[in-house]
Amino acid sequence: MVVTQQDDDQIVAKLRARDEAALEALLVQYQARVFGLALRLTGNRQDAEEVLQDVFLAVFQKIDSFRGDSKLSSWIYRIATNAALMKLRKRPKVQQIPLEEELGPGMTEDGMIAEPVVDWSRLPNDELDRKELGQRIEQAMNLLPADYRSVVVLRDVEGLSAQEACDILSLSEAALKSRLHRGRLFLRKQLADYAVSRTAPPSMMQKTGINPGPRHV
Repeated sequence: MVVTQQDDDQIVAKLRARDEAALEALLVQYQARVFGLALRLTGNRQDAEEVLQDVFLAVFQKIDSFRGDSKLSSWIYRIATNAALMKLRKRPKVQQIPLEEELGPGMTEDGMIAEPVVDWSRLPNDELDRKELGQRIEQAMNLLPADYRSVVVLRDVEGLSAQEACDILSLSEAALKSRLHRGRLFLRKQLADYAVSRTAPPSMMQKTGINPGPRHV
């Protein structure tokens, strides 16, 4: 049976009527997006699959609590984000990143960066380099504490507005901006060595002590 795209209002009405076909329609429209969000937040495919199942079961069971004062997608994202963060917090504790030392460079009283950070955005357009960069970004994202990772994923990866991210995470705009700023700086710092190794001449890499590693042939 082919399930077509349906309006969110239609899906909500059918879910409230306990129409199981509406759950299938919901999956068609949101499954890939929810799985992608869960995977980026947890960094683990099995956890993401479990989050996906939990999310749609929760949506079906709790649809009567959806008031409609936000978009259905935002409500689903809130459930997915909370489920993913719960997975992260249940994991065995690992060495915590010292926030003041590791989440980006130091800041001056004027809010300016107190130490230089390499601009890693200007990298070769080679497909293999882009693939390696993606892997480095994923590794760096997994080092971010959950509260910072969720902000970066929602704003910079999923492309949600600041208001949507605030609503999903139950954060003030000031708190959201602070976490996003420091999260971005942390990622830039983690990727600085990679950027230098791809853009700087060999003499500079020797001075900085960076080993660029083997290049793809």
